[in-house]
Amino acid sequence: MGMPEMNYQQLIDVGLSDDMESFERRLVETADAMGFPIISGMLMRGQVTAGGVDGRSFGNVPEGYADASKDASRASRDPVLDRLTTQPLPVVYDQRTYVDAGAGELWETQAPYGYRTGVAVKLHLPGEKMFMLGIDREDALPTTGEGLMQLVGRLQLLASHAMVAADRLLSLAARSADFPKLTKRELDVLGWTAQGKTAWEVGIILGMSEKTVNFHLGNAMRKLEVSSKHQAVLKCIAAGIF
Repeated sequence: MGMPEMNYQQLIDVGLSDDMESFERRLVETADAMGFPIISGMLMRGQVTAGGVDGRSFGNVPEGYADASKDASRASRDPVLDRLTTQPLPVVYDQRTYVDAGAGELWETQAPYGYRTGVAVKLHLPGEKMFMLGIDREDALPTTGEGLMQLVGRLQLLASHAMVAADRLLSLAARSADFPKLTKRELDVLGWTAQGKTAWEVGIILGMSEKTVNFHLGNAMRKLEVSSKHQAVLKCIAAGIF
């Protein structure tokens, strides 16, 4: 049986969410399409394990779990949070992760609420902000390396779109007045990209080579401090440019 599928339009819709209700609903729907009933995340400044965090959380946390896990010392002992906030790599966990870290009782506390296995990723934003997103379930994770790589890759792709919406909706985003100044060519290229045109098609429309189109896209991505043209388009849409 193959891995559950999500479609690219779901990712676009997550990034374009107009409010927190639609944002969380679309996240839950996308996570469910990936085979995970629980999804949660946080946009924050600071370190979870160091205290003094300025953060906003979101997701469909199961009823009762917040009370069961509210022990202040939990964050500092949670191996998933520790790895996620101190290392640049995705985190894949199961019961063994907690047992090996000497925190098996933390897993025992969360397991009845559906947090038995999961994957979490972290992305960085300008302004010393950090975006974390995790998916959890009761079933075992894929047993093959290929299956895990596909799962992690899909979550990272979802996170890149969710990050754009979270940064805008959770009131930690920069004001639109601070939006980087883009040239007319950069805006033209992004505008056609927003309509689904490839770099080759944009070049035909604007009368320039595909290489020149990619040059302008690269400049815009650098100014907007994003890592893909899709993130650049979403950031422009969120700021009201398109």
